[in-house]
Amino acid sequence: MSKKLMKRSLFLLVISALLLGTAFVASAQPESYRIVHLAPLTGDASFQGQILVNAAKMAVDEINANGGINGVPIEYLTVDETSSTATGIEAVRKAIDLNPVAVIGPNRSGTILAAEDLWREAKIPFITDGTNADTTRKGNPYTFRIQIASTYWIPILAHTAKEYYGVEKAAIIYGTNEYSKGLYDATAPALEQYGIEEAIVQTYNDGDRDFTAQLLRIRASGAQAMFCYGYEAEIGMILRQRMQLGMGDLLVFGERGCSSPAVEEVAGKENIEGLVASTTLSQADPDPKRQAFMEKYNNMFPNEPLSPTHVNHYDSIYILADIIGRVGADREAIRDELANLDYQGTLAHYRADSEGNLVHTIYTQVVQDGEWVLLLEENHYNE
Repeated sequence: MSKKLMKRSLFLLVISALLLGTAFVASAQPESYRIVHLAPLTGDASFQGQILVNAAKMAVDEINANGGINGVPIEYLTVDETSSTATGIEAVRKAIDLNPVAVIGPNRSGTILAAEDLWREAKIPFITDGTNADTTRKGNPYTFRIQIASTYWIPILAHTAKEYYGVEKAAIIYGTNEYSKGLYDATAPALEQYGIEEAIVQTYNDGDRDFTAQLLRIRASGAQAMFCYGYEAEIGMILRQRMQLGMGDLLVFGERGCSSPAVEEVAGKENIEGLVASTTLSQADPDPKRQAFMEKYNNMFPNEPLSPTHVNHYDSIYILADIIGRVGADREAIRDELANLDYQGTLAHYRADSEGNLVHTIYTQVVQDGEWVLLLEENHYNE
């Protein structure tokens, strides 16, 4: 073969290889990146679920409108977690069967505790909401929490009670669900840390609507303040009945759910004055990015008031998009990136700790003259 023919043959081989490589890359490019969102869309917590989905869908639409992840769109699917642990387990199975690159949710601690073995076996990273301390990894490397453990939320409440209100003696009332129990378990150490005496502890069941007996015992205990934990329907009734019993001088401190507009709807606006809540986002935060987010949300969903404690999955979507953009659809690589996360989002700065908490800024705020006012801010991502 002549040198000229040899050169031509080599040239054609190189071109063929390049074309084949290009075809391979094109065929390897996925049509979409599937993310499944487990949220309670029916039952008592459906208002929470809709806010969770609204915030996540906002992020998905923004990303897809800007070309997706390296040109590939996010395929966003929702699965109804329901407001029940029993049916929530089946919802987790359904989410796994959809074969996503990652899952957001479940929302409720009870469902996480009951179903986390399912996603550990499937080896799918889940970004969950449960705050019960037992919903940490506990050997499950695929569990991450954007709503971080109760051991973060309660100390800032105790700190606020002592620093801003001089509380010396406090009562505790909590629901007998895994979420509320986790908050109660974190309370005694926090009260001790800030020199606050535990006056009395009262409990109730989900679905209860009369809290007169518990509130009267709390009044008799001489407590200056009440740490109140549970879901919004019960919290709202407790706040309403506190005022009906003439106990308006009893300070109330509540974890994230107390910032939900559903509490105000049940209690009545006049009955939440002075309520102090810890939260992931404060309406009074002057940061322009957060104010712009809240304005956009309220414009998009005027009939579904923003709950500052239920919108962090807006950042969850952006976190996943950033990671997928770097490592692709490899679940193990996504898991590894989440375990080493250090990400500045719109709503907070997030940094993963050893237990899977994506720790971030948290606040306490108080209702004054019908508006939320910022009290205390802690940036745990610096720890």
